[in-house]
Amino acid sequence: MSSPADGKRERDAAARRMLAFASLVEHLAVPNALSALGNHMLASLRDELEALAIYRVTDGQDLDLLLHAGCAQPPPARAGDVTQLCGAALGEPAIQGGEARIIEIGPDRPAWIGARPCALAAVPFGGGGSRDPRGLALFMLRNTEHVASLAALLELAVHKLSQALLRDTAPSQGQSGPEAGKTRVLLVDDEALLVAHVRRILERAGFAFHAAHNAREGFKLATAIQPDVILIDKVMPDMDGIGLLRMMRRNELLSTVPVIMLSGQADEAARVAALGEGADDFVVKPFSSKDLVARIEANVRLVRLRRDAVWRQGELLRLRQSQQELRTLLDTVQRVRDDERRMLAREVHDQLGQILTAAKIDLRLLQHRVSQPDRLPAAPVILEELQAVLSSVDLAIAAVQDIAALLRPPELEEGGLVAALRWQAEDLQRRTGIACSVLHDPANYVEQPPFVAGELLRMCQEALTNVLRHAGATRIIIQVAMRNASLLVRICDNGSGIPRERLHHAASLGLKGMRERAASIRASIHVYGRRGRGSMVAIRRRLAYR
Repeated sequence: MSSPADGKRERDAAARRMLAFASLVEHLAVPNALSALGNHMLASLRDELEALAIYRVTDGQDLDLLLHAGCAQPPPARAGDVTQLCGAALGEPAIQGGEARIIEIGPDRPAWIGARPCALAAVPFGGGGSRDPRGLALFMLRNTEHVASLAALLELAVHKLSQALLRDTAPSQGQSGPEAGKTRVLLVDDEALLVAHVRRILERAGFAFHAAHNAREGFKLATAIQPDVILIDKVMPDMDGIGLLRMMRRNELLSTVPVIMLSGQADEAARVAALGEGADDFVVKPFSSKDLVARIEANVRLVRLRRDAVWRQGELLRLRQSQQELRTLLDTVQRVRDDERRMLAREVHDQLGQILTAAKIDLRLLQHRVSQPDRLPAAPVILEELQAVLSSVDLAIAAVQDIAALLRPPELEEGGLVAALRWQAEDLQRRTGIACSVLHDPANYVEQPPFVAGELLRMCQEALTNVLRHAGATRIIIQVAMRNASLLVRICDNGSGIPRERLHHAASLGLKGMRERAASIRASIHVYGRRGRGSMVAIRRRLAYR
């Protein structure tokens, strides 16, 4: 049994972990540079992370090092694939998707990983759009005790790293040579002299300048290069500037790009019409070079601040939700632990305590009788009483074994999940008389890690308990098989069926606990039932999270 001091240490560790995770999520809610994010991750997760390395995937599918922190030695600046980089294959989708892959590090690890990490987390990122950079984040883990929640947090952090990388490289995407890293400005105007004049002004100010001579050409060019600012002349031969502005505001790629309307008309009606259709600014010709440059820079700055504010607001909302979920999960875990401790104390008191008390009474009586020389019992009587004491000791040993099996069945350690489920089915059938069997399809079956197997067994035990309490079933079938690279466990019965309204009822603590256990191992759980036709609990876990 764990002592109160052990329980307090566990609660304190869980609280520290929750605060560290919340601190990191709060930091991720604010736009930061790529290097700052990496350093803050190591500082916040110092109990879980030893080091990190971020690689970018090139057009040739090579891995180029972007940054590293905490590594024993500098990681390779370039690698052909993941196996060459870390000495372990992560599977075919290792550079695609967005899932954290947790793998153990063997003794033949590369020198740059160091000797302290016990596992490696690889999280691919990016590739969602033509301008979205793709890469791979590698995290060296100090422990894997809370790998499910850590993997989810690493995926979130890598998503923010990807956004930081996109912000850092956005101006240079789609550009090369002298235009790399510059703010792109598109001018749509049919006057060649004005185009040449604006080109001189903006190129002298350090902007990347593009021009189109009519509205249709301007719209096509704008969707192709996605500029940072668009200048539109109000009067053009094929379509006026207001019509082009409407087209751009209806286009998903251009709807948030700042648009400055240029016009030779200085009247209030023209200005109001342009601003009412979505223009961000209005400049009257002729204009000074300083005024035009200042307006362009102000609009770019304003749009970026607006986007960051919207993004920050959404991230802070998700932060509050995640903090509330963490608090709820911590309370639930503590409540479950308290329930398990009460159950264990009851088992020890009701079974082991009574048996040992009886053995002690027998020994006391024997001691009293032997201590009187004039009334010394015969040898057969002494042997008989000793045999009774030995029987009590045997019962005590059996009780200890039962309690140990209740905490963690030995079949789970020796034979894995399927063996433990068969033991559970046989025990249930012996105690209740309900026919219970396990159907296992060994094709492509992959044994689960000990923690995952234990959680799956607990979920199956809870499902069986619910069947015994509520279903009135006469037959139960447990199916275990691999389907589409996922482990599938089903518990089916022929009982009364669970009503739909009870699936998410607040009083259904057993189902809630099963969902929380499923979330801890990154599995999905679904409960189906129809009145009079039985119920089914389906648990699915993808092997990507092994």
